[in-house]
Amino acid sequence: MAIVTECVGLDIGQTGLKAVRFRRRLSGRESIDYYQHPMPFARPEDLEPARRVQSLRGFLWQNGLYATDRLVTAIPCQDLFIRTLSFPFKDSNKLAQVVPFEVENLIPMPIEDLAIGSLVLPAGQTAEGLYRESKGSEVLVTAAPKDKVAEHLNFLAQADVEPSAINVDAMALFSVTQFLRGEHSSVPQDLAIIDVGASKTTLCLIHEGRPVVLRTVLWGGNHLTHALALHHACTFAEAERLKRRMAVDQVQSWMEPLLRELRVTIQAYEGAERGRLTHCWVSGGGAKLREVGGFVADQLGLYPVGPRQGFGPDSPRAFSIAFGLAIHPKIVKPRWRFKPSPLGLALDLKGLTEKAEAQSDAIVQNRRLAVGAAIMISVLAIIDFSVHLLLQDTRVTNLKAALQTQYEQTFGTSAAPGDELDQARYRIGSLDKTLAVIDKSQGNVLPTLSTFIKQLPPGTSVKVRELTVDNGTILLEGETTSFDAVEKIKHTFATNSRFQDVSVTDTRVGATPNQVVFRMTVTVDQP
Repeated sequence: MAIVTECVGLDIGQTGLKAVRFRRRLSGRESIDYYQHPMPFARPEDLEPARRVQSLRGFLWQNGLYATDRLVTAIPCQDLFIRTLSFPFKDSNKLAQVVPFEVENLIPMPIEDLAIGSLVLPAGQTAEGLYRESKGSEVLVTAAPKDKVAEHLNFLAQADVEPSAINVDAMALFSVTQFLRGEHSSVPQDLAIIDVGASKTTLCLIHEGRPVVLRTVLWGGNHLTHALALHHACTFAEAERLKRRMAVDQVQSWMEPLLRELRVTIQAYEGAERGRLTHCWVSGGGAKLREVGGFVADQLGLYPVGPRQGFGPDSPRAFSIAFGLAIHPKIVKPRWRFKPSPLGLALDLKGLTEKAEAQSDAIVQNRRLAVGAAIMISVLAIIDFSVHLLLQDTRVTNLKAALQTQYEQTFGTSAAPGDELDQARYRIGSLDKTLAVIDKSQGNVLPTLSTFIKQLPPGTSVKVRELTVDNGTILLEGETTSFDAVEKIKHTFATNSRFQDVSVTDTRVGATPNQVVFRMTVTVDQP
């Protein structure tokens, strides 16, 4: 019996189910099977979970996909928090400790309600395939609400499906490029993957061979079909058939909302000086629109990919997400190897949720221990309080003695208790005498400054930078608004008989608008 590695990628969309079964034999021979099943969505009852579960169960049964024990599904980016964070170190243990705290500051949700995962991105690659040297590290952080993951698992469980892993749809698109690169294709290092689905568009930006931006745009092929149905006054089915016969330049105006969102996302990334994207690949069901790949690439200022870059006719264009799920790097082993590649970047939200639940159980146990410790501490506190009550009289006596000692050190042994106000008045009088001595020393500093300030011309703004008083001479460095204001100040002091030797030097323009800096020397005539 031949040894076969098999994995099924299941893409559950709003309007259809897509599955890819990837098989690789021990000899290295690979086989890929594609399955698709449309689902009605026009009526509200078509979107009920029970009916969708029934459709999923029939789809898996008819195509024999229940036989596999390795099935991978995906959750859309719109249900997750995804960021690329930069850190100045590479230590994996430190990163594991720091990432949850960084996420807690960015997400308005309790961290206990999230399953947080992180992928340390490898160093960026040059066009020649060489890795760049870097002292820091970049981490792709994902935070999935546990209720979203639980809802997805519950939906699959109703169809008797137990997934081996739960990936993110945009990361599945990145897995396709990893697979093509493993097949020795010349996949561009800087690539924008745009997967146009029925109700949404999934975007994955790859820079230097690493996924850096994962995003969902809530615009899909159904929006274009609805626009055609309104324009031509026909039914949705007729508009869908009409869309498949039209070229992309005929529906350009209706695709502008999608193009605008794509431009904003790409320009926001490139504007942060992280580098420029070069190529664009349009996949998904919307890629069936004629000439859409070249049109979108031209609108975004990128080059469309083709067979030279590994995206030939055999590339899984319409099944790109399902194909990326079927070759999950943590499940499908690289060819001729018996262990997963350490460079395989992929997410597993199911594993993160299970790990988070285990941590929650540990937290509950720790809380129980904390409650027991709190009870013990409370008992010890009661005993300590009782001892303090017994020693209360001794403590009060010692406190009175200490207060009396402090009082005698402050007011003297001759001062009787109750004369605190008189003692305070005496101290304030001593301070007034000291200030009077200071005011009359050094050539009457305060009267000199008072005479100088009173002669400043009114209406002229002067900001004093430095002021020196040497006997009756005042050295001033200040700033005002204009050269005329400097001349006005000089003229005011020069015409007053109380001032002598008025001179202004080093007048210059300041660093800010309407600022003139000057230095002035004035001698005050003492009465």
